[in-house]
Amino acid sequence: MKLYQYVIRRLILAVFVLLAIAAIVFVLLRGPLPPESVLAPYITPKMGDAEKLQLARSLGVATASCPSYTAFAQRAAGCVVPLYQQFFAWLETAVFKGNWGFSNLPGISGLGETTLQVFSAKFPYTAELAITGSALTIIVALPLGIVSATHNNKLPDHFSRLFALLGYSVPIFVFGYLLQLVFGLYISIPSGGGFSKGLLPISGAFAQNCAICFSNPGTVKAYTGAPIFDGLLSGNLPYFWDGLVAMFLPALALTVTTIAALTRILRSSMLEALRQDYILLARSKGLRNRVVIYRHALRNALLPAITVSGLIIAFLFGGAVLVETVFALPGIGAAAVAAAVVFDVNFLELYILVTAFIIVLANLSVDIIYAKLDPRIRY
Repeated sequence: MKLYQYVIRRLILAVFVLLAIAAIVFVLLRGPLPPESVLAPYITPKMGDAEKLQLARSLGVATASCPSYTAFAQRAAGCVVPLYQQFFAWLETAVFKGNWGFSNLPGISGLGETTLQVFSAKFPYTAELAITGSALTIIVALPLGIVSATHNNKLPDHFSRLFALLGYSVPIFVFGYLLQLVFGLYISIPSGGGFSKGLLPISGAFAQNCAICFSNPGTVKAYTGAPIFDGLLSGNLPYFWDGLVAMFLPALALTVTTIAALTRILRSSMLEALRQDYILLARSKGLRNRVVIYRHALRNALLPAITVSGLIIAFLFGGAVLVETVFALPGIGAAAVAAAVVFDVNFLELYILVTAFIIVLANLSVDIIYAKLDPRIRY
């Protein structure tokens, strides 16, 4: 099977996976609720019963023959559309047309803001956190795993295994609080007037008060809504730096587990690769140790790490809920917690579907990369 055929098959499978996830989410969140609860995100105080009935019909939950909104609310015979038909109407209205109603998240959404507007405003912060966490995972775990394997049972290897054990053992939110105490309180630099500033900011998506922050970074154009990328795209390096500094501790708290996991996987796969006959042959030819490790052993050792990359991305988006709460980041994770408290069904549905789409897309990309590196996977 050629690579493009493999990609087409995986794309078709991904579509069915997303449809299955959408169906499960819809049934779990909408099935136990009364039919009129679907209207809550769309209803305004001035809306009368006739308008509510028309809205229920447009959303696919009330039949065209239903005589009144009261009959619909009382679930009169022939007034409520069956759940499976509601699902297809929901796909058309919400998923394909983007009509997710209005949001009512306390302290998050403004009056008259739609769910899609709130989500679009919050998503860049979570995406920035996940991307920064992914970069941090690769930057730290890759060299740490290689050094651990090439110095087996020596001091670097012992340090790596200890770090991995701590990463597995300490919960994300506990590690986040510890980072806040260490870098925001214990490590501080005098700033004059008897006051001192913490080395790094401990809350918010933009550094405002820390020892290594710019006091006046200026403003930028909101290209993406994420401070790091907006500062970079605007060419404002102080703004970019302050955004990067603010994201460092949350990204570190989020990725401590993924760094530990990827380090252990790379160590194991590198040790296995270094024991293979082709490595012995390469060494016998007199190749330099760096060439043997990075050109021959690492290529095969990366395959298991690439396999778990999709799981790591899923973990990053799932862990963002805790990290955003601890560090007061205005992302979709913290908004999802607020939506769960007030049971904003539309926001929860949108959050789950977008997260599922990102995870499916990430796993699809991982499969394609794996198939490119190891053609045997296509057959």
